Amino acid sequence: MDEEKINKTIEIILQNQAQFYADLQLLQETNKEAEKRVSVLERAAVNLYNAQTKTNETVDKLADKVDGLADKVDALADAQKETDERLNAVIFMAEKFFGSQNGDSEKKQ
Repeated sequence: MDEEKINKTIEIILQNQAQFYADLQLLQETNKEAEKRVSVLERAAVNLYNAQTKTNETVDKLADKVDGLADKVDALADAQKETDERLNAVIFMAEKFFGSQNGDSEKKQ
């Protein structure tokens, strides 16, 4: 090989080396930006997980409260039924009592 071909080959190698280094720098910068985006996504994923966990806990608590309220409504319905029965008995007795008094007063007149 003559000296001109060697110099040309060296120049090509140096140009390729320079391009490789420039590409490597660009990849490193792109990687840094990607790491920042991944970090943001990781934080977002953790926040979403925490929010979902808290939501699940809240839903569980609300379900327990709804169950408790359903039990209380059932108990209240039972108590209302008993109250209605007792009130009907009082009304029946009052109608019987007042009906018999009206009947007595009508007979006397």
